[in-house]
Order: sequence, then structure tokens, then C-alpha cells
Amino acid sequence: IETMMIDIAYNEIGKYLGIPTQAYIGLSDAKCPDSQAGLESGIGIILGALAGINLISGPGMLDFESTRSLEKLVIDNEICGMARRLVEGITPRGEPLAEDLFTEGLYEGKHFLLSPATMKWFRQEFFYPGPVISREDDQVWMEKGSTTAEQRAKEEVKRILATHQPEPLDKDIDRELLRIITKEAEKYGMSKLPLS
Repeated sequence: IETMMIDIAYNEIGKYLGIPTQAYIGLSDAKCPDSQAGLESGIGIILGALAGINLISGPGMLDFESTRSLEKLVIDNEICGMARRLVEGITPRGEPLAEDLFTEGLYEGKHFLLSPATMKWFRQEFFYPGPVISREDDQVWMEKGSTTAEQRAKEEVKRILATHQPEPLDKDIDRELLRIITKEAEKYGMSKLPLS
């Protein structure tokens, strides 16, 4: 927690100076993607998001930066989504919630979730997690195999690795990046890049 406190403190200095900030604040000392990893990463990512840190590093990192875990990265992706939703906050609307909606719901036995107002704003105001997060009731959860978040993360990693097709970098951008890197390398006496 002390490292997180220091990260948040220097973030305040960066904001005061008007410069972007970065922090390794979404990582964990845990050795595997367990409850400790979720706790430490969750606290760090939420605190970093609320503090306004521009770039939060650490998702997927274990054993204080010395280990990477694809399962933790998938879990941390959900934490980042929740943190982002939290920072967005509750959006004030120009149209007030109608009194009759509450009256109907309370006195006529209607359900708020089925009202037109709920349907109108629900998709914008609700965070939809990926398959790692279980929001089913326990009966459905048991029918699906009673899996843990770690088990679901492992399955999601397998799915992503089997199906993901990265988009190739535009050739013009690739050439420009290579030109910039080569020019920088030449400034330091390198006549050829190691991987070219």
C-alpha cells in the first residue's frame, strides 16, 4: 500500500506541473493469480484511476514485476473496466426521473428494470464484464461447473490465443517507425539495428 501511496503522491506533483503521469500500481506481490493478486491489483487500479494517473502499468504482473501471467492480465482487464466505469461516475441527465415511474413501481407492483426509462439508459450506465466475472445466481453457476475466476481466466486466455488475429501495422507507419528508430540508433553509433 505504501508504494501505491507514493505513486499517488507523485501523480499529484505531475498534475500540478501539467505533465502526464505513469505508475506501476496494478501489480501484485502474489506468486499466482489468486485472491491476493486480485486484492492488490484491484486496490491499486482503483486508487490509480481515482487519482487520475494517466497510464497505469502492472496488469498481468505478479511477484512485484518479475512474473507475467496471462490469466492475471485477463482478470486485471476486468478490474480496469470496472475502474474506468467508476471514474465515469453517474451521468446527470437533462431529463429528471419521472415521479410517476416511482409511483407506478411502488404502488402498482411494476418492476423498474422493465420501464422504458431503464431500457433507455441501461446500456450506457451499466458495466458489462467479460466471461471471467460470474454474475449468475449460484444455481446457474453450479450448472456451469462451479468454476473459480482463475479457472474462467485460464479458459478465456485459451480462447483469446486460439482466436485472436492481430491487425497488421500499416506499412507506411511501419516504415516511419523504422526510420525514426534507425536515426536514433545512428546517433549512438549503431550502423544496423539488431533485428533488421
